[in-house]
Amino acid sequence: MAGAHSDPLTHPEVAQGGVLRYIAGFISTTALMGAALVVTLRHDQPYETYLGLVGGLALLALVSQAVLYYGLDISRSQIWKSVALMLTMPLFIITVGLTVWMFQSLDQRTMLMPQTMEQPTLLQ
Repeated sequence: MAGAHSDPLTHPEVAQGGVLRYIAGFISTTALMGAALVVTLRHDQPYETYLGLVGGLALLALVSQAVLYYGLDISRSQIWKSVALMLTMPLFIITVGLTVWMFQSLDQRTMLMPQTMEQPTLLQ
């Protein structure tokens, strides 16, 4: 099997990529994630607007990576990879959303105390 080694640079997925596409993908993803970080740090918008803006920036970063890094498009050779990505994204969003909700409301759901009872102090 020593003679069966092939050149990885001749692989079709590697051949369709290029230095300019990778640099453009890196710069666009970094810029979009940096913008999301700035929006997150400022906290100057209502919650719904904030959530939509950060989600939109994350979606644009994902599309940028899919197109520039992986070369996904709607051509015959890439259609099933693109469909698989589109079908996986809602599952990812639901998973992240449920995790955020679970940890955000964890204290309220697990530390229930009757309102009439006073909290015990260390001396009691």
